[in-house]
Formats: sequence, structure tokens, C-alpha cells
Amino acid sequence: MTSEPAQESRLLEEIRSYFGYAEDQLEFNWSEKDGIQEVALFTYNPRHTHRFLFHRTTGSNREQALQALLEYTQHHKDRDQSYTIQWRVAGESELHTSYFSAGNILMALDKFFAGRDPHTVQVYSVNLNPVS
Repeated sequence: MTSEPAQESRLLEEIRSYFGYAEDQLEFNWSEKDGIQEVALFTYNPRHTHRFLFHRTTGSNREQALQALLEYTQHHKDRDQSYTIQWRVAGESELHTSYFSAGNILMALDKFFAGRDPHTVQVYSVNLNPVS
């Protein structure tokens, strides 16, 4: 039987390999409430020097939460829509463009603002991308 830490490591590696990012471009944030484990996966974009929420899942233990995250990662394009958000850091002039997969426009904005003070950025537009 596979030990829990080994299974957890395998799941983390599978999720990382999906993105093809350097290890420092993915951040797994864990929290626990009432015995339920939650993992939030943030991606870091070195061009923008900002991190964004990719997805958040829960499970009765860390392994289950990671398994749910892996399944979302592998299938999110099948059930989510793609959104483009144009934004800039407050007080700066450079306009940035970021892309999010989400079930609706509010979920895309939740991912954009997760872990961020909303007063530090200005959103200029949010667009649903055409389905190809």
C-alpha cells in the first residue's frame, strides 16, 4: 500500500507537470476547518510579478483534496469558460492581460482578486473568450 506522503508527493508532481512551470511558479496553500482540508493552487506569473488563484478544492484529507485538484486541472477546459481580464497596478501605467478559466465572470474575478487587496489593482475589462 502506498504511504500517504508518497501519494501526496505523486499528486503534487502530477499537478506540477500539467503546467510545465518551474516549481517556484506554483504555490499550494493549505488550510483546515472542522476536519476538512482545503488546498488553493496559485500560479505565479513572472512577467506580471503577481500570483493568481487557479483553483481551490477540499477533501477529508490532503490526499483527497489534491486528487480533486488534479481532476479539476485535467478537465477544467471541458467545463469552464475562458476569460480575459485587462488590469493594471494602481498608480502604474502598464496594462496587463491575464487569462482565467472559470464557470462564470464572477468566478473569474474571484480568482483574479484571491489573496489580493482589491485597492491595489484596477480592472479595465473582463471578456468571455470565444469558443474555438
